[in-house]
Amino acid sequence: MTSFAQIFAAFAGLGLLTLVPAVAVAQDGPPPAIIRSATIVERDMARTITTPASVVARNDARIAAEASGRITFIAEAGDRIEAGGLIAQMDDRQARIALDESRARLARATANGDYQSAEAARFESLARNGTVPPTRLREVELARDLALQDVREARSAVSRAELELERTRILAPFAGRVVERLIQAGELSAPGRDIARIVDIDHKEAVAQAPVAIAPYLSLGQEVVLSMGEGGSTTAPIRAIIPVGDAVSRTFEVRIDLAGSDWIVGSAARAAFPAETPRTQLAAPYDAVILRSNGAFIFTVDADNIAHQIAVTAGVRDNGFIAIAGDVAAGQRVVVSGAETLSDGRMVQELGEDA
Repeated sequence: MTSFAQIFAAFAGLGLLTLVPAVAVAQDGPPPAIIRSATIVERDMARTITTPASVVARNDARIAAEASGRITFIAEAGDRIEAGGLIAQMDDRQARIALDESRARLARATANGDYQSAEAARFESLARNGTVPPTRLREVELARDLALQDVREARSAVSRAELELERTRILAPFAGRVVERLIQAGELSAPGRDIARIVDIDHKEAVAQAPVAIAPYLSLGQEVVLSMGEGGSTTAPIRAIIPVGDAVSRTFEVRIDLAGSDWIVGSAARAAFPAETPRTQLAAPYDAVILRSNGAFIFTVDADNIAHQIAVTAGVRDNGFIAIAGDVAAGQRVVVSGAETLSDGRMVQELGEDA
């Protein structure tokens, strides 16, 4: 029977035993850690201050009646109404009767005015020939002037009647949704009574009260971050700055444009405003920085896919990035997922790369 010593000697004689240490090392070492990485960048960043904000509609109105009458139709709560669309309709029968009467009066006045004008023209011609005395001409001209005055008054009466008829239709001054009916079909309304509330949900903004001290760092069109708890966050431009501060709270109003967003009017939010002049800093995504009781650190990845733990000082946060200071440089790869189980010097593999 062949002994183990003989087999060992045979392998040694063939020079195959030199492969054993390398294989052993490869089998004993840990496999590459699976990670995701990003790049350290340079960004203009500044310390921020966060204040409460409320989401409001730029157009939010209670629409009132301009005439008296019984409501025959009113839009349902939740209905979308275009600008100029019908919100409510009053009984318009009396207004239509008044309009027909005023139009009939105008027709009679116009016919009489045309006749009197023709008569005045005829008498003026006769007067030039000396066949009509001046007193008679003045009488005809007076009759013409009175007839034309009746025409003007009749036209005004038609305009008033048309306006009264128009007031029986309560129209939307802007596009929006009916959020509340303040009267029901069949009820009597009067001038000034609220009919419905309509809100323009397409043009929204966030209203925040910012400290007066940060006014020098804000400008129209400047992008700021708005967050709403579990509703996430968004970046939006400043639409308006109201340059009047409150004497008690030492704050002033800032309005941030949210046109087209799906945030609900009335939602509470928080706005992050810069509290200093932005300066260029190295920054990494939030998830790259690991916070421990002994400080903060990141893992960078070199060209050989080896991870290196580097202590950093974390700074301001801005739109998904955090400023970092330490032995780092722009362009370095930094681990953003999988760093929890990493150790210094371990080989890594980018998620999605072939093994």
